[in-house]
Amino acid sequence: MPSTASNPSERPALGLYLCVPFCKSKCTFCNFASQVYPAAVYDEYCSLLVRELELAVAADHLDGARLESIYWGGGTPSLLPPAAFARVVLAIRRRFVLTEDCEHTVEVAPGTLDEAHLAAFAAAGVNRLSFGVQSFVDAEVRAVGRLHRAATVWQDLARARAAGFDNINLDLIAGLPH
Repeated sequence: MPSTASNPSERPALGLYLCVPFCKSKCTFCNFASQVYPAAVYDEYCSLLVRELELAVAADHLDGARLESIYWGGGTPSLLPPAAFARVVLAIRRRFVLTEDCEHTVEVAPGTLDEAHLAAFAAAGVNRLSFGVQSFVDAEVRAVGRLHRAATVWQDLARARAAGFDNINLDLIAGLPH
């Protein structure tokens, strides 16, 4: 039942999903709205995402609403330039109030994580990383068009832990070829 509260801060907390439709390669199992685009469009996409956020907040009178979850899915959000990612998070923080226990998740493709991204994620308050591992069997991930290897996953996990991330999800898929 919708809340009748006129003040957004009195309404139930919301979740925000941000779709980043960019990938380094298109996996054969994926049916998400994502494609391989040149990196030159990533920054512009983030500017448009900020604009869309502003329009949605105004249209739905959400200024000041509470967020209990922010989820960056894709595609591969970890492909975004750190400064562009930070610009979107700043826009979110300008318009919403994050609950004290807000879960802020970013999906990460193994092999796309570096120190600059980890620093930007930490500075933005990201407190959960979700790795699209799919399999630790190199033949399986190669068969479906993934670009990483098991060793890449282990390196990224160590880097994420060293950067202070302790809430880490690993997505695995059953039934891949091989």
